[in-house]
Parts: sequence; C-alpha cells; structure tokens
Amino acid sequence: MGPDTRRDLVATFVCFGLLGFVSGTWFSRIPAVRDHLQADLQTVGLVLVCLGIGSFASMPFGGRLSRRFASRRVCLVAGLAVAATYAALPLVTSPIGFGAVLLLAGAATGLFEVMLNVHGADVERAVGRSVMPALHGLWSGGLLLGSALGAAVTGLGLPFGPHLWLVLPIFAVANTVGTLFWRDHRAPVRDGRRARPDAKALSLPVIMLAVMLLCSNIGEGSASDWLALYVHDERGFSEGAAAAAFTCYSLMITVGRLTGGFVLDRLGRVTTLRLCGVITAAGVATVLFLPSPAGPFLGAGLWGLGLSVVFPAAITAAGEHGRDNSAGAISAVATLGFGAFLTGPPLIGLLAQRLSIGMALGLVGLLALGVTALAGLTAGSRTRRE
Repeated sequence: MGPDTRRDLVATFVCFGLLGFVSGTWFSRIPAVRDHLQADLQTVGLVLVCLGIGSFASMPFGGRLSRRFASRRVCLVAGLAVAATYAALPLVTSPIGFGAVLLLAGAATGLFEVMLNVHGADVERAVGRSVMPALHGLWSGGLLLGSALGAAVTGLGLPFGPHLWLVLPIFAVANTVGTLFWRDHRAPVRDGRRARPDAKALSLPVIMLAVMLLCSNIGEGSASDWLALYVHDERGFSEGAAAAAFTCYSLMITVGRLTGGFVLDRLGRVTTLRLCGVITAAGVATVLFLPSPAGPFLGAGLWGLGLSVVFPAAITAAGEHGRDNSAGAISAVATLGFGAFLTGPPLIGLLAQRLSIGMALGLVGLLALGVTALAGLTAGSRTRRE
C-alpha cells in the first residue's frame, strides 16, 4: 500500500467515525428535542420522520454528483451542510419549522452517507483487501461514542443547543481536513474531458442486492426499535436489563464490523454472508425462545454479529456489479436499503399490534435467511475459496 493510499484510507476511516459520532449525538438528545418543541409524542414522531424523508430523497443523486465533482468535494460540502442544519435546530421552536430544517439536515446526511460508501468502495479497490466492514465499524464506534458523550453531558445538565454548538464545529473542521486527504478515484481525463460512464446503474443483480439489504436492514431497524421493548414487555426484564440487551447487540455489530474484513478475506464474501444470515436467524430465535435469563443477551449479541458485515459487503458487491457506473449502483442499493431501514420497523410494529411483538420479530429471523439465500449474488472478483 503506497503512502497516498494509506492517507486516503486513514482519512476515510476518520470521516466514517465522524458521521457516526454526529448521529449518536443526535439520537442521544431526542428526549431534549421533545422538551424543546413542547409537543406530544405523535407530533414529535412526525417531526423526526422528516430526517429520514430528507435522507431518502437525496441519496439517489449521490452517484451522479460523485462522477461530476468527485466524492471528496461533495462530502466536504455535505459535511458543512450537516453541521449548519443541525446547528440551526435549537434556534427553531415551531414543530413545522423544526421539521423543515430537519428535512434539510436529512438531505445533507443522506448525501454524506452515500458519498462515504462510494468513496469507501473506491478505497477498498485501491487497498486490495476488504476494508468496508471496518469503515462501517468506525461509524458504529462513533455512534457509541457520540451516544455516550450525549448521555454524559445530559447528566451534567448541558442544554440541547450548547451541546450541538460545541460538537458540530469540531465535526465540520475535522471532516473538512479529512476529505482534503481523499484521492480522486474518477476515470482519468482524456483530451481535456473526463470519461463519463454511460452504463445503467440498475440491473437485476443490483436490484436483488437491494432485496438482500431489505432483509438485513429490517433486522437492523427492528433491533433498534423493538428489541429492548420486547425484552422488557414480553420477557419481563427491567428497563435497565432491556437496555443492556440492546447494548449487547450494538457492541457485537461494532466488533463484527471491525473484524469482518479479516473474515471476508479468509472465507470469501459468499460463504461469510451465508453464515451471517444463519447467525442472525439463530440470534433472533435465541432472544425469542431460549428460556434462560441469558437468552436475550446472548441472542442480541448473535443478532448484531450476524448483521454486522451484510451492508458493507453488499455495497462492495454493488460497486462490482455496477462496473462502469459503480457509484450509481452503490447509490441505488444504499437508497433502497435505507428505505427498508425506514419502513421495516413500522411494518413490524403494525404486525406486532395485530399479533404480538414476539411473532413480529420472528419475521425478522425468517428474513435473515433471505440473506443466506441471496448471498451468491455478491460473488465477484474478490470472492475467495468458494
């Protein structure tokens, strides 16, 4: 690995961690947002969904922008927009105005996230080994750090606004410096013009990869929204123990991502993802059916470990299937996968209302086996020992 590639890799790690840190900061202050708006839970829920809508709307444009302006430029501007929009939120007290600003924040965040994945796939090709899981592991680590810091400053009584105004300038400066070390991985300039890919981003393999991500991301979103609630309501654990079960999930998904590149390079992408689907299904089943008091904690850990490398591996595979338009394919898969992350948990909630939380989460386990069934689609030039 040359020094330029090494600097590019380190800078990309930093930017992934920074986005996770900002996300953790935001999630940790949602109760303060409710108090800031002085609104009921239904209104707060409608306001918060604006973040996801904004992200979902901006993600499809990531591939086109990265081809025209380079990922580093777009990510630099998007990072500044993330900092500016989140910093404006404490100044808005109207739920409608807050939702409008959050819509813009979501658009900037979605574009930022797509650019990170597009560039991460380019860096992985330059490095020559699997680094996408570790990049996503840095995001997860940043999420944990941001959440922990948010909990700490909340305990100290620091208000919502000053907390954001302290964190966001640091994020903006660090992200700007980090993106300046990124390399431009676009096609070289020929005859004064840069070659532009004309391949279509969407193909049947890319669409099926998005379906695989649907199976995985519903599992991620459902763990975030329903795991602790199930452990508390259905298994009878205390709120603290239920939160600890989700911590087991978060810890293992981070560990799995930080070590996932090693596993992918040793076992191959297809074999690894087939195992991931089985491990996730086993984890969900353990949470639901193991009568031991350790069941929810063991199962939550397996649940997180199984899902840990699915998203980054699918992003890499989408870039390979996209060939001349890898950025467009990654953008498409990330958008469709994010849509599943947004819509899956509410659908699980509707099913839980009609049946039970346990039966609804059982569907998550069945969907995890869809990852196993579709893992063969991720075969590519980097897949080994199949």
